[in-house]
Amino acid sequence: MRVRSEDVHLTPTEFDLLVCLANTPRAVLSREQLLAEVWDWADASGTRTVDSHIKALRRKIGAERIRTVHGVGYALETPTP
Repeated sequence: MRVRSEDVHLTPTEFDLLVCLANTPRAVLSREQLLAEVWDWADASGTRTVDSHIKALRRKIGAERIRTVHGVGYALETPTP
């Protein structure tokens, strides 16, 4: 993957997480939705797995690209036309 003309290496999980967010840009997905889609976990209440992967993904693709909606989840921000 390339970000700002630089190669960026994503782990398979980071890639799957990015794809999941990119499938519905700007839509807020809850941690539970992301856990179900990316990790195939039906019940993982209390886990911070999503948060730590989001943090790593932000570091690689830019913090401004992933929006946190406190108490709800995360959304991938796309440039407005």
